[in-house]
Amino acid sequence: MKIDTILWATDGSQEAELALGYAKYLAGLTGAGIIGLHVIPLPGGLFFEALRERHGSFDEWQKGIERRAEDRFADARKELEESGIPFEGVLVRGEPAEEIIAFAERRKPDLIVMGKRGHSLLEKVVIGSETAKVLRGSHVPVLAAKRDRPFDGGGITRIIIPVDLSDEAESAFTYALDLAELTGAEVTAVYALRLDMYAQDIPAGALDIVIRESYSELAKTAAKFSRKYEESRGVKLSRPVATDIVHGISPALSISQYAKENGADLVVINTHGRTGIERFVLGSVTERLIPESPCSVIALKP
Repeated sequence: MKIDTILWATDGSQEAELALGYAKYLAGLTGAGIIGLHVIPLPGGLFFEALRERHGSFDEWQKGIERRAEDRFADARKELEESGIPFEGVLVRGEPAEEIIAFAERRKPDLIVMGKRGHSLLEKVVIGSETAKVLRGSHVPVLAAKRDRPFDGGGITRIIIPVDLSDEAESAFTYALDLAELTGAEVTAVYALRLDMYAQDIPAGALDIVIRESYSELAKTAAKFSRKYEESRGVKLSRPVATDIVHGISPALSISQYAKENGADLVVINTHGRTGIERFVLGSVTERLIPESPCSVIALKP
C-alpha cells in the first residue's frame, strides 16, 4: 500500500477532528504527510446558519470561519510536526464537495479523510450530503470518520469487508488486507444475504440451503482473493481472513449491526459494482452504510 499524502478535509466539526486522528495514525504508520483543507462555503451555503446566529454579515461570518480554520491549522501543524509528520493547511472558498474533489485531482493524495457529518443539525444534513458527493466523485479512497468513542491512538484492530459475491469487488478486499498488514488488524469478509418481505413464504429448508451455499461461496471468494493477494505482494498473510453471513431486509443495516455487535473499527467497501445491476445495488448499499455504520468506513472505486 502506498500512502505518501493524506488529505484531511475539515469543517471544524468533532467528526472532522476524529478524521484528523485517523490521518495522524495512518501517517505515523506510513510516513505520509498530511494536507488540511478547509472549504469556506459561498454565502448561499451559510444563509440559514447566519440567520440562526443573528449577527454579522456573510463576509464577517466567513472571515470568522477563516480565522478559526487558520488557528486550528496552526495547532495541527505544531502537534503533527512534533510527531514528525509534515503538515500543510489550505483554505479555499466554494462548494465543499466540488472543491475537495478538485483539490484531490490537483494534489493527488493517496487517501481523503473527512467526517461523516458536522456538529449542528444543518451541518449533519449538509456535511452528510457533501461526504456522499465526495464518495461519488473521488477517484481517491475516502475514509468517512465515525466512532462511538474518542480515537485515542489505540489503532485499528478489526476490519470488515462487505463482499458482493456476484460482483467480486476485489479492490476493497486488497485494500483491507493492505491495511491489516499495516495495522495488525483482524479481517472478516461479510456477505449480506437480503431477505425481502416474501422470505417468510420460503420453506425453512430452502432458506437453510441458501445460507449454507452462501457461506461456501464466500469462503471460496475469500480464499481466492487471499491467494491472489499473497502472490501479488510476495507475502504470507499474518492471519487468515474470517468469513461470516448476515441477513435481513436491508444489507446496509445488516452490515452496520454486525459491525456494532463485533466491535469493528473500520469497514472497507467499494463505492459501487463494476457493471449493470451490481453497480446500482452496491452503490446504494455503500451510501446507506456510511451514515448507519457505528464505525469509520473507507470507500473506494472498484
